Amino acid sequence: MYELPNDHWSVRDGKWERLENFWQTASDVFARIRGGHDRSFADFVRAQRGLSSRTKQMALGFVEGFNAAHADRMSALAMRDESDGVEFKQFRIAGGYDTLVAWLRAGLNPDRATIRLGRAVTAINWRRGRVVVCTADGDELRAKAAVITVPAGVLKAPEAIRFTPELRDKQRALERIEVGHVVKIVLCFRERFWDDFNFVHDYDASFPTWWTTAPVRAPVMTGWAGGHAADRLLAEADVIERGIASLASILGVPRRRVASKLDAAHTHDWQADPFSRGAYSYAGVGGSEAYRALAKPVANTLFFAGEATSDQTGTVAGAIASGRRAARQILGPRHRNR
Repeated sequence: MYELPNDHWSVRDGKWERLENFWQTASDVFARIRGGHDRSFADFVRAQRGLSSRTKQMALGFVEGFNAAHADRMSALAMRDESDGVEFKQFRIAGGYDTLVAWLRAGLNPDRATIRLGRAVTAINWRRGRVVVCTADGDELRAKAAVITVPAGVLKAPEAIRFTPELRDKQRALERIEVGHVVKIVLCFRERFWDDFNFVHDYDASFPTWWTTAPVRAPVMTGWAGGHAADRLLAEADVIERGIASLASILGVPRRRVASKLDAAHTHDWQADPFSRGAYSYAGVGGSEAYRALAKPVANTLFFAGEATSDQTGTVAGAIASGRRAARQILGPRHRNR
């Protein structure tokens, strides 16, 4: 794992400008959020008379991109709590996120744990001290307790997993949790044809954010669109073609030059994926505490983990921390401080 350089650029009318204090500027905006009545982050930004139009655009673009949120739906109070006291640093796993999954799997004791792949869960029947997990292929798994870690988008879909008895408190919490929209595209080229940089932002572009593999030098570029930008792209017939055109515009080079050097492209529709139903979660207006309600165990039998149950929503760190918390809850008081 390596730390990413704090190197952010902004493109406006075709001109590149280094954002010297990208994280600090965002932090200063969030620090303006006060307690009291909640409102959307977009409403909060519009009410800030002391901010320039460019800073407002950056703040809205940050929330829609970094949080994959619709700024007009996201809780301003949640954004304040999420950023309070946080030192913004970003890291990348050199071998890709599948190495994290492999590390977790390698830590399991094969005598005490069995991994069953390709078993889509359709129903969970439970009572205190007893759980029956039903799969699409007719299998039933029985246990004294279960940890529910599926994404919020799956929990919110009424046809995905049926709980009997119903979990009405969880449903109320999920009503205050939004599922982000995101379109991500990865373009692999035969050679690098751009100068060194880390992130570049053009909030008017189809893909408002692009990043390289810096500090590693590789011919790979990643485009990212969240919130309303993602919604617009999902209506496009050819997302990859839109990505090529967007990157060419940001780099200020002809589209044919980008296309001629392209070796491979990959994208994925997370919104249509039945096992995600969207990107990571964020708190809707009035839902700044919803993650706590979602994380609360039910009858010491059903336990909940995943980024939507963490105060670090939308992060891998939050997901891992929530799993450790659920494990401590199951193991009991002797393990809760570990």
